[in-house]
Amino acid sequence: MSLKQKTNAHLHELVRNLRRLSWQHEAPIWRDIAKRLERSAQNWPHINLSRLEYHLDADTMVVVPGKLLGAGTLTKAFTVGAFNFTQSARRKIEAAGGKCLTLAEMAEAHPKGTGLHLMG
Repeated sequence: MSLKQKTNAHLHELVRNLRRLSWQHEAPIWRDIAKRLERSAQNWPHINLSRLEYHLDADTMVVVPGKLLGAGTLTKAFTVGAFNFTQSARRKIEAAGGKCLTLAEMAEAHPKGTGLHLMG
């Protein structure tokens, strides 16, 4: 059985950069996220905002190696880095005073990965 190669050039570049950051800054969180992104997209986590609201404190930095969905209400401000956001999730996070970042932006802002919570 042959494995299908991913064709998204942006995803290939992101995985390469995350692996490089992991090696340069000795940050295993970026290597773990790169491995998760190499899996089939069907196995990527799809996290709802309600899950963030329930499990995390305000002003937390969260990484979602998949898609963040907009189900639920949000009363706390989070900085969220995800591969993809729904429009409603982005709107609710920004309305609560939080930030939506791509994984590349999150990795660039926090290359050592300290203080980040991984959901999914």
